[in-house]
Formats: sequence, structure tokens, C-alpha cells
Amino acid sequence: MSRYSPIELAEAFIRTGELADALDALNPHLEANPTDGTALRLRAAVLMRLPGEDYARAALADLNKLDSKNADDYVQESVIWQLGFGDWSQALKSTEQAHNLAPNDERITERLLMLYDHEGELDKAQALIETLPQTWRWLQLAGDVAHKAHQSVLAIEHYSQAITLLKQKMDTENNPIAQNIMGMLVGSRAAAQLEAGRLPAAEADYHAAADTFPTDLSYSLLVGVTLALQNKVDEAVLLCRSVLEDEPTLEIMLREKAAAYPGLKPLLERLGL
Repeated sequence: MSRYSPIELAEAFIRTGELADALDALNPHLEANPTDGTALRLRAAVLMRLPGEDYARAALADLNKLDSKNADDYVQESVIWQLGFGDWSQALKSTEQAHNLAPNDERITERLLMLYDHEGELDKAQALIETLPQTWRWLQLAGDVAHKAHQSVLAIEHYSQAITLLKQKMDTENNPIAQNIMGMLVGSRAAAQLEAGRLPAAEADYHAAADTFPTDLSYSLLVGVTLALQNKVDEAVLLCRSVLEDEPTLEIMLREKAAAYPGLKPLLERLGL
């Protein structure tokens, strides 16, 4: 007789990636103990990692055998619906149930916001955000949702608040992680500034993002876009030409911006595009 229980054996096999052996340890145990919640959850976790809808369906069946589901069970169910079946709507419903059970779990809240965003339910995303504490992270997400809803002024407000709180919480001058977060926030605000028609502010934010991420030339290209829209076409041409020489694929982005902003036509003509 093994010194280890079926659960211990299965956990060891999972750690080494031997999923078939983990199932071999769990299957006979669950035949004898069909209501063992620990084993059901563990087998569901194994099954959901195997490819194909049959395994995904079997994982859901195990979770549905539980006497009662906790928040983590609903999250696991949500992931199965999303990755196993590509059913984002059902994934959303499961995550809503998880959130109802654990409303203060930030991991679950962030997943729920992601699913609301994917399903285009921005009103629900914004309603949820209004219930959250005023932290830089939640304000960043609030800005993202507002921007996707084309509420650019509201997005700018959220991003600005997030930037202020981040500066209070972290050393954004010397901490590389904080600098990167700040760069992303400023870059996001720049996009909202551009959409709102606040061109000097957009130019300044894109400059700041370009300084933070010097290898990402898209920010420098967008500085050129803001210059052109301010009728500083000569400056815009010089900057955009330099960027496109180093990163020709960014021509696609420039053409997309020109489709959204007809005022960029003179820039494209000067660049020969």
C-alpha cells in the first residue's frame, strides 16, 4: 500500500506535469468516494488543462457534483467556459456568481471587469468600478473603460487621478517599475487627450511616454500626429519620417490615425503615403 493518499499522489503528479498519472490516482478514489469535494476540485483542475471539449465538459461535471460551490469554484468554471468552449457569456455569468460570493476579492473583480469589457457591457463595468476604492489601479481600469466607451473627458479625469495616487504611493522618479506604470498611464491619458481634441496636452503626454519607453517608437509617431493636427506640419513631417525610417511597420498606425482624423491628410501627402 502506498504511503501517500490519492490526493497527495495526484498533487505530486500535477506538480511534475504528469496529468494522466494524476487522473489514474484520482479516478478510483472518486469511484469509491464520489462526494469528496477536494478530489472533485482537483480532478476538475486536471481535466481543464487537457485539450478538447470532452475534457472541459468532464471538468464542469465534476464542479457541478460539489455540494456547494465557493468563489474559486465559480472562477474555475468561468475559465473552463472561456478556454474550453470559447463561451465568454457563460464565463461572465460564472464570474458574476464568484463576485457575489467574494465581492472584495480583487482578482475576481478584475476578471469580471475584463469579461464585461470583452462582452461590451461597459455600463455594468462602470457601475462596478463605482463601488471600488479609489486606488491607482482601479482608476486606471476606470479610465480604460471610459475611453472604450468614448467618454474621453471622463477617461482623462480617471487617468489623472490614477497618476496622482501613483505618485503618492510609489517613487515614480527612481523606481523602474513605478516609472513603467507611470509611462503606461500617461500614454493612455494621451490617447484620451487626442480623442478629446486636447492637442497640446496630448502632445505633452505622448512626449512623456516616449521618454519612458524610448524603444517603442509608436509614441514618437503619435507626437508627430499631434503636431500635424496643430498645423505644425513641418515638425510633424521630420519626426514621422525619422520614425518610419526606423520602424516602417508603423505606417499602418499612421494610416489608421489618418482615417480617424482627416486633418492628417497633408502630413500623409508630405510623407508620400
